[in-house]
Amino acid sequence: MMLLITQMKDEKKLEEVLEILHVPVYYQFRAQGTAPSEIMDIFGLRGSARLITITFLPKCKVQDVFSQLSRRLYFRKKGGGVAVTIPITGLQNYVLRMLSREINEEKRREIEEKIRKKMEGDRTEMKEKSEYSLVWVSVASGYSDEVVDAARNAGARGGTVMKGKRSVTSHAGHHPGIAVQEEQDLVMIIIPNQKKAEIMSAISHSCGMKSEAHGVVLSLPVEDVLGLEEE
Repeated sequence: MMLLITQMKDEKKLEEVLEILHVPVYYQFRAQGTAPSEIMDIFGLRGSARLITITFLPKCKVQDVFSQLSRRLYFRKKGGGVAVTIPITGLQNYVLRMLSREINEEKRREIEEKIRKKMEGDRTEMKEKSEYSLVWVSVASGYSDEVVDAARNAGARGGTVMKGKRSVTSHAGHHPGIAVQEEQDLVMIIIPNQKKAEIMSAISHSCGMKSEAHGVVLSLPVEDVLGLEEE
């Protein structure tokens, strides 16, 4: 997963970069900067309006994206923006296939295998470090309750909901019923690792890409947790 924080005025340039690099789908949220003005000055991010962009891509494409961001949005200069990558420990096969669609069959299989091995390694490492994961679910606007209900029925406690939009580039392929741009509910749920497979399966079954919710479900590593202990 790649998370980018940019100024609102750079939205169009960022979308052009993602299109050029064949990034199939991305999510965007409006946000408000809260850092002290002197800290914002260090990063060159004056003003408080921010655009948060989240997308998914194979690790082999990260440097290409960083290079384009540096050239077209001047990320290496003050005011360009901030970009970070976050490992993914669980991902729908549907999304994995979409990410590797632009690559020839032999290379695609090689990359998919590397991604699976990397996620297995991350899962093993995180299992030793933490007992929890963060499940990230994006669904069509209005379906967040269905996500939370499915998760609770499978053993989760609840979740936090944000509003944003999903945009699909010309490289995502044609998927019936999926709009090029669609308002989204983003649900984040922190769950015990021993329940992760069951909870993610329940959410995918109820609100996956083949449902009306057109949901994307993945899990992210969590190191330390406070406030989820059983009473």
